[in-house]
Amino acid sequence: MRAPYENEIALAEHLHPGPDWRGGRVAEGGQFHLVLIAEGAAVLRMARDAAQAAEMARRTALVDALAPQVPFAVPRSLSGVWRAPDACATEYDAGGLPGWEVPAAVVQEYIPGAAHEPHTGDPAALRSILEALADVDVAPIRHLLAPPFAYRGPWTEPKIAATLDALREHAPDEATGAAPVVDAARVLAALREFAELRDSLVHGDLAGHNVHWVGGQIAGILDWDLAAAWDPALNVAYLAAWHGRELVGELAVDAGEARRARIWDGAMLLETVFNASLRGDDPDWPKLMRRAVPRLETAAAAI
Repeated sequence: MRAPYENEIALAEHLHPGPDWRGGRVAEGGQFHLVLIAEGAAVLRMARDAAQAAEMARRTALVDALAPQVPFAVPRSLSGVWRAPDACATEYDAGGLPGWEVPAAVVQEYIPGAAHEPHTGDPAALRSILEALADVDVAPIRHLLAPPFAYRGPWTEPKIAATLDALREHAPDEATGAAPVVDAARVLAALREFAELRDSLVHGDLAGHNVHWVGGQIAGILDWDLAAAWDPALNVAYLAAWHGRELVGELAVDAGEARRARIWDGAMLLETVFNASLRGDDPDWPKLMRRAVPRLETAAAAI
């Protein structure tokens, strides 16, 4: 993390005076936003570009709507959503202060805690997260939710072909190369079976630092940008990917949901393969393939 720029400090103080914004730190790792964190007090969430600025009001309204419906903290808004004078343009007047050109921002509550240690977790505590999400009625908030596959889009034929080609090209050797391609094709075909499951709140990314824990208890969940009405087995797959895939059977409500979670886990791996195929640099394909082969085998076995 870095120190905040002057224009970030000024914007935060304008929207929500009081916290020590100057003493805060800026997290730059988010896909859609940068976040100025005033420890223990508040955060300034800043859209990276005009596309994310256009989504900020909807995403903020979603979190505020969820706050009274879930038993853990979510980052409710402490200010209105601020838009730059021309957030659709590539540049705007930053007032002469040093920094980057923030197109939109909002101040939200600070959520205490930290990510859970990976590859471990109490199934009962994890199930409480899943149950809380399942209890949310998505009907009144459906207009605030992102569509399924919001991150990289649905599995179109060109996307499937590019992914299978990447697997084929980077397979460990000719003898084993066909197996992951066949498994991947079966996994992606199986997703069509789940197309009508669009009635449960799915967070979109329950791994790592988006779920905060304090003293072994869930404290809050961040980053609802990709939340959608979708298959609840995805929430199982997200949690198991961080806490341990061997927990899928204990987290799912029944064998059917466990089966779908394992298939979704394979599809999530294939998203990583597809993303790697788009990169302009040189991904570590041998490492990625070592991860891909066993996960695709497990996913295909669930079919």
